[in-house]
Amino acid sequence: MKTISIPEELHKKILALKIQEETKTSAELIEKLYMEYRKKKLQELSDLFRKRMKEKEISFDQLLKKSKEIRKEISDEWFPD
Repeated sequence: MKTISIPEELHKKILALKIQEETKTSAELIEKLYMEYRKKKLQELSDLFRKRMKEKEISFDQLLKKSKEIRKEISDEWFPD
């Protein structure tokens, strides 16, 4: 187990949030916050991916077809008959 130092004001906010979220420990709350952060980042990347596909006017089916072609090329290169 590790100990981290945080400002008193932040500690009070974490304790209040811990009570509000009905978590047993601060570690459990921090884990929840971390997971929410990861979800948010994944959503941002997903939105960016969709935006780029829209800009390039590529459907998801077209993307899958193109990726299949690329995988076949790589496979043929790495594992020639």
